[in-house]
Amino acid sequence: MRKHILLLALLFSGFSLQAIQAQTTPAHALKNITIHNADGSVTESATIVWRDGVIEAVGRNVTIPFDAFEIDGGDSLHVYPGFIDGFSTWGSPEPPRNLPELDNPGDPPYDRAGIQPERKPSVLLTEDKSFEAGMKAGFTSAALYPNGYMLPGQVEVFYLAPAIESIGLLKENLALAGSFEEAPGGWGNGAYPSTMMGVMAQFRQVMFDATALQQHMKYYTQNPEMPAPKRDQVLEAMFPLVNKTTPLYFEVDTKEHIERLLKLQDEFGFNAVIVSGKEAYAKSAELKRRNIPVLASIDFTEAPDWYTKMKKAEESDKEEEESAEEMEEISEEEQSYRDKRLEAWKAEVTNIKKLMDAGVSVGYASAGLELKDLSKKLEILLDEGGLSESDAVKLMTSNTASILGLGNTLGTLTKGKNASFTVFDKAMSEDKAKVLHSISNGTIHEFEGN
Repeated sequence: MRKHILLLALLFSGFSLQAIQAQTTPAHALKNITIHNADGSVTESATIVWRDGVIEAVGRNVTIPFDAFEIDGGDSLHVYPGFIDGFSTWGSPEPPRNLPELDNPGDPPYDRAGIQPERKPSVLLTEDKSFEAGMKAGFTSAALYPNGYMLPGQVEVFYLAPAIESIGLLKENLALAGSFEEAPGGWGNGAYPSTMMGVMAQFRQVMFDATALQQHMKYYTQNPEMPAPKRDQVLEAMFPLVNKTTPLYFEVDTKEHIERLLKLQDEFGFNAVIVSGKEAYAKSAELKRRNIPVLASIDFTEAPDWYTKMKKAEESDKEEEESAEEMEEISEEEQSYRDKRLEAWKAEVTNIKKLMDAGVSVGYASAGLELKDLSKKLEILLDEGGLSESDAVKLMTSNTASILGLGNTLGTLTKGKNASFTVFDKAMSEDKAKVLHSISNGTIHEFEGN
């Protein structure tokens, strides 16, 4: 009865029926918080209101709806847009091991050659502790692909949740995943392709075969008197790449391998996104010209031991004389070797900064990085890589969302965007910052006390 009276009162006061229907699902409001925006700006004493997985209002002086469940941050909580992993195998089953010998390893079936573009992570997804660990690290969504080899499967984007049954598919058929990974197996049970040149040749052959099958299928619909084409789910999964309607997310690191990928792109004309790209800075001008984005890895190699010791000595409270005494005397040849090694390491950790400075679109991908190492690698990126905290936040939020084609949905905390954000107990760059709450697609996940 009270609901009907309220409905009549709202109607007579000028509310439309559509507006009333939009209010039937309760809202949530998180108030008295500090928001760290993707553009680097910070909004204090702010409020976020969301309903049905969509942000309704954000900022200062926000009017909280009468039906909202309010959460008071007490001016001590820090909120960031949900981080996005642009390329990961979380939830993917491990590839089979102890493979049997083949009668004809030079002409293996597609799966033994590492060619499985028909596979979808949404079909294969299994329980994985990485989902909860990722959310505790600040991630609320991820682009996932199946673990595999040369062409392991498709890339799809998911809203994260600790349990697999709550994970939501956001975007399917986003891209095909690829790499120069050779076919599995070794001496005795291996298969073609087992070399870099073999992988490139096999990739070309698959593209040619997919093109031929597609043409045969097209001609057959127009000329039914022709022999019917032999359908093939593997080759048909390559059609979007052949037709240039789906990009290839290609995991590649060295300058030489990037050049090989560019040759394949020149030959077939597909759109490409480089994943990991640890030496992508060496081809930054070419990537900018081709408008090829990079979902960059921060899985840096370890700094030289002597450099780490030197940095610790500089940061300690010891007198300069004491630090100097601890430094070992080295030969000119050893110093030259150290200089070159340090230069190579510095080039690796400044890769992202160099790409950004060159105008290349750069986002983030774990690309094999273990979550337990994330904070340490981020610290290196901020201390040695030339990026500020706001640069790192942008890298892992709005930049990645844009590369994935989801900039209208994810990446920033603005009205109309998806309600996916993370609540920290302090600024994320501060020591021992911890995730208390993760809001993914509007659902609140509590981690306090874990």
